[in-house]
Amino acid sequence: MSTAIFIPGPANATRLGKSFTRVVVLAAVALLAVFGLTFAPSGSSASAAQTITQCNNVANTGGLGLNCDVIVVNNLDVSTGVASSTVTVKECHAAANTAPTCTTATTSYDSLTTSVNQCNDAANGGGSSVVCNVMVTNNVTGSTSTDVTDATVNQCNGSGAEGTGPTLNCDPFPASTTGATITQCNGSTNGGGASDRVTCTVTPSTTSALLPVSINQCNGTANGGGSVVTCAASLTNITLASATTPTPIAKNTLHDSKTDGFVPATDDGGSPLLLGVGALLLAALVAAAIGARRISARH
Repeated sequence: MSTAIFIPGPANATRLGKSFTRVVVLAAVALLAVFGLTFAPSGSSASAAQTITQCNNVANTGGLGLNCDVIVVNNLDVSTGVASSTVTVKECHAAANTAPTCTTATTSYDSLTTSVNQCNDAANGGGSSVVCNVMVTNNVTGSTSTDVTDATVNQCNGSGAEGTGPTLNCDPFPASTTGATITQCNGSTNGGGASDRVTCTVTPSTTSALLPVSINQCNGTANGGGSVVTCAASLTNITLASATTPTPIAKNTLHDSKTDGFVPATDDGGSPLLLGVGALLLAALVAAAIGARRISARH
């Protein structure tokens, strides 16, 4: 009685090769998925910048009062590009020099707020009162530079004509920088009235090229005689440089740390990511070997 001996032919070898190829391809796909998840970009870039406008071209009937405020807090991480801002607006209307009725709203944006325009060409009916304020704070982190400069100002030009003098109570003054960071109270409160009827102030303010912001308010406002305008603005930049990563001391992995003070290779604290990828690669190769052996055993 003869015993048949199986000798793998070309067809069996082809099937074995195809099965092994499938196992290797699946392992490669798994590794690519791990790399994709590990190195996928995180965070999000800033959206289009916001412009806040309110209280413009309103209350142009005589004897009305207009009170409007804007508070902006910007946050920018220069290293990641992630930006956000929170804006609180308040708008109040009433007869001049009386307690107003106000509405207030706070909105959060996934972008920076870089422009505020309010109380322009408003309350031009005569006998009006206008009180408007803007306060902006910029928090900037992750930058290699923390340089800020004084904000430029253009205010109280062409205002307070006629009537009892002095009509202007402005600080700083004179202030007539073209294209200034803060522009307010120009061409306003003309037509006569009480003294010091134009009171406009810019508190010591700063600007940064990393996050430029402009403020424009109370221009062409409260004309018509007998009106009063009081406007204030401030712009503060708080910048923090990115943390400096110290250069690690070179390590001698070929010597014993007990004899020469160097950290041994086994204590190097290698990247968990590399260890994880290595483990997955080893698992894939083992799976491929087992799969190939099982396929071979069937034949």
